[in-house]
Amino acid sequence: MAEFLIKNEDLSVLKGKVVVLTGGSSGIGLATVNLLLSLGASVVSGDVNPPAASETETPGLLYVKTNVANWGDLRALFEKAKQHHGRIDCVFANAGVGPRANYLALETDEEGNLQEPTHELLDIGLRGLINTASLAVHYMKEQPEGGSIVLMGSSTGLQPLRAVDYSTAKHGVLGFGRGLARLAGVAGVPIRINTLMPSWTMSNVLPDLEGLMRGISHVPQPALAVARAAAHLMADASRQGDVIFVADGTYKEIEKTVLYPAYETIKGEGNPSDDEVLKRLLEVPAQ
Repeated sequence: MAEFLIKNEDLSVLKGKVVVLTGGSSGIGLATVNLLLSLGASVVSGDVNPPAASETETPGLLYVKTNVANWGDLRALFEKAKQHHGRIDCVFANAGVGPRANYLALETDEEGNLQEPTHELLDIGLRGLINTASLAVHYMKEQPEGGSIVLMGSSTGLQPLRAVDYSTAKHGVLGFGRGLARLAGVAGVPIRINTLMPSWTMSNVLPDLEGLMRGISHVPQPALAVARAAAHLMADASRQGDVIFVADGTYKEIEKTVLYPAYETIKGEGNPSDDEVLKRLLEVPAQ
């Protein structure tokens, strides 16, 4: 497993960059906003909640009220960023919420009819993330210098988790990030796509998370630890298609060192990957 360090000087290249991120008013998003501003970047933050009053006049920060589950809101976020700065260098699809759905006990409406389980978390944490990345690609692919997209996954996308909607979303983020990075590379699109998979981190995913963690004697990592990983993926031009596991403030690349090597072992020597088979199918001349 390739563990690495993040040096402050390595992040200095973000000075002057334009970064769009979602969920920037609290938790990991807020820590990332503050870090980027301290590095001299300009930040366009989309969130349903405004930043704290003390930050509304912060130079370099533009807040746009955004519900990532709403396509019109997301479209407006990117349009305003483009209009204000003329370009978009980096995007951090970060917005998310905590578990919502109960798949073992369906609720009923006033007439006693069974109701569909809520998909609110999936709409925000997966569909909203996919739409954020798609808009990022739209704006960045026309720039000669391309850009960088960082996707907020979770270590829960690597393991079973009893919070099923959260687990589903984060497994989906991992699959989306791995696939989009491969597709961008094949298409020659000058955009780097990387995925973060942090373990328990101080955030607003659960109410009073800090108090809950104290109650079980577990210490989550600070939001800044994950913010630094997000900034690193924006800054390091060699990062493409990587999956970064963040736990206890340590950073490990696991796509090239764990995930894909595990698949290579499972499929067996000499067998083509599913992606290789798809490549061959796409190369078959149309009849």
